[in-house]
Amino acid sequence: MEVFEKINLYLKDRKISKKEFAERLIQLEVKLKNTGSIPSENTIYAYLNGRIGIKIELIPYIAEVLNIPEQLLFDDSPRARKTFLKYILDSLSSEEKALMRSRVCEEKNTPSVPKDRYYKIQDLLVYAPEMFLSELEMTLKEYKDLTLKFRK
Repeated sequence: MEVFEKINLYLKDRKISKKEFAERLIQLEVKLKNTGSIPSENTIYAYLNGRIGIKIELIPYIAEVLNIPEQLLFDDSPRARKTFLKYILDSLSSEEKALMRSRVCEEKNTPSVPKDRYYKIQDLLVYAPEMFLSELEMTLKEYKDLTLKFRK
């Protein structure tokens, strides 16, 4: 399936008209490298109809308008999705990891601590010496055991 065909499927799925899509893309003020100008509505229609090839510099903006990862415009097979997910998981920041955990794992009854505090601490841990990390880990396990003990 061609990229323009996939875009049209996503447009249909999201109930976005080609006109609305073109307007949103134009609002992003994407400038084409070869002309230095924003593509016109007619040019965008030509992309969507497959009459002219979509310029590669438009792909991130098209994905933004459709609210999808760029990768899905090229290959959305289970194999490709798995490869893409593996790549993302290998390079997650601490905030992204927390987001993944919140979406994948069930929320537990944990004390209410602002999540940004966890992120700040996690980002600083790379500077801690090994001895400190070992002590911290043991102390946190002890606090966990005490907390779970008193919850029963």
